Amino acid sequence: MNTAESIKLRAQSMTLKNLIELYRLCRSAKHQLYICSKKTMCKIKDLIELEMFRMANWEKECLIVIEGKEAGTLVQKARSIISNSRAGTQ
Repeated sequence: MNTAESIKLRAQSMTLKNLIELYRLCRSAKHQLYICSKKTMCKIKDLIELEMFRMANWEKECLIVIEGKEAGTLVQKARSIISNSRAGTQ
């Protein structure tokens, strides 16, 4: 059974590297990735769409939604990716 889990990201966390890692994580697990801002919701189908969303929706924060059988596990991995990148920039 599919479930959906979400994680809220700040704009500083939405680096292209972080989003690519998150996209690859979801694709390898065959999960769906959605990104929501105040103005837009987008189902991410490829990397170009992901980067276009990031460039067009530069807000203080956005919501990442992962849908699939292991959504909770992938959200935890996404948090790890983001926290590891923060530690590297400080």
